[in-house]
Amino acid sequence: MEQEIVKVFNEQHEQIGTATRAEVHEKGLWHETFHCWLVNENYIYFQIRSAQKKDYPGLLDITAAGHLLAVETVESGIREVKEELGLDINVDDVVKMGMTSCSIVSENMIDNEFCHVYIYSFKHDWDSFDLQYEEVSGVVRADLNEAEAFFLGKTATLNIEGYEYFPDGQRAKIVRPVSTAQFVPYRELYVAHVIQFVKDKMFKTT
Repeated sequence: MEQEIVKVFNEQHEQIGTATRAEVHEKGLWHETFHCWLVNENYIYFQIRSAQKKDYPGLLDITAAGHLLAVETVESGIREVKEELGLDINVDDVVKMGMTSCSIVSENMIDNEFCHVYIYSFKHDWDSFDLQYEEVSGVVRADLNEAEAFFLGKTATLNIEGYEYFPDGQRAKIVRPVSTAQFVPYRELYVAHVIQFVKDKMFKTT
C-alpha cells in the first residue's frame, strides 16, 4: 500500500519538510487537515466513524474530514466530502471559517494538526448520502442550539437522530442521547466555536 505523504510544519505553521502520515502521528509532527461541517438553520451533522477504523472506531466525529497530502492545496480537501459521504460539492459551495490547531494525545498516536475548517449549508435529505463504509458507518444530526449548550459544557447529554447505513442499501434509524464519551476528543470548545460561527455568519436572524 502506497504511503501517504503530508507536509510537516513547525508550531508557527511554517513548512519544514514532509513525512508519511504514519510518521507524523508517531512523532507528533504538525501537519494539515481539512474539516467540513454540514449544517443548516436547525441542525449540525456528525459522522459515525466506522468500526473498522484504527483510531476512535464507532465514535461521533466531524461530518467529513481528512489529511491534506503534500501535493494538495487546502481547497483540494473538499474531496473528503465526496469520498466519505458521497456528496458531490465543490469548494465554491462551502464557507471558509478559518484555521485552528488541535492536539490529541492517545495510546496510539500524537496528533498535532492545523485544521482548515469549512462549513457546507446542507439542504438535502438522508437519501443523499453514499457512505464510504470502511471510513463512515452512519450520519446523525443534533439541534444547533442544543449542541451549542452541550459543547459549552452546559448540558451532560445531547440528543442525536439519524441513520446507520449498510452496504446492502439498508439503514437503521438512530435516536438516542449521547455524552462526550461518544465523541472524538476535540480541542476544548472547538465545536461550540463552529456553531457560534454558523449562527453569527451564516444563519443570523434579526
